[in-house]
Amino acid sequence: MSAELALIARARIRLARVFALLLLPIAAIAGSSFPQPPLPENIEIDPVAKRIVYNGLEMRASVFRSPQPAAEIIAFYEKAWKGRVVIDALGDTTVVGHGDGDYFTSVRVAADGAGSKGEIGIVNVGSAPKHFEPGKGLPKPMGSKVFNDIAYPDDPVPARTVALRNGLSAKQNAAFFRERLAGEGWKPVADNACAQRGCVLGFERGSANLSLVVIADTGGQSQVVITVQQP
Repeated sequence: MSAELALIARARIRLARVFALLLLPIAAIAGSSFPQPPLPENIEIDPVAKRIVYNGLEMRASVFRSPQPAAEIIAFYEKAWKGRVVIDALGDTTVVGHGDGDYFTSVRVAADGAGSKGEIGIVNVGSAPKHFEPGKGLPKPMGSKVFNDIAYPDDPVPARTVALRNGLSAKQNAAFFRERLAGEGWKPVADNACAQRGCVLGFERGSANLSLVVIADTGGQSQVVITVQQP
């Protein structure tokens, strides 16, 4: 695999971890203090980020591994939440969803050898602004649809990732962003490159960094993932 395609693959993995937590419908909720979900014994859990803002919604997310098989994890949450759950099978994984007062928690679990692994996400829909505009402040080709805008405001280096889809080719997208970002004072870095299935571009402006990955999708579409790190 070329270095360019490896970077494209890593960008997909980075976004998939957060997107995976948001596959269930969410009840309207409000509140400021996130609940601590019940955890099975011997589980190893790590936060994805201290704070996530997903399309304007406050969210907390963690990944876990457990020596228990996936079926036991699912049974644990069914019992802990007294059967008040929604369970969906999604390919090789299962998502258990539970509404608790002002919050909605989803647990995504899959087999991992003799044990299991997965993600836990808690979303506060009451935190949503009334007029959220995904992708605001970033250039977008005409006809683009922004489908995710994720911010990590409390990371050591605050970051924001915006994902959009449009009908331009990877190289057309790259040309558009090169021109628009240059006009906004972003300077390209040396590792900008395009491969057959996509492009990886990097820019800097003062102490800020911007990376852009364009992935050729099906049906003549392209996906664009823009990540901005602003100290």
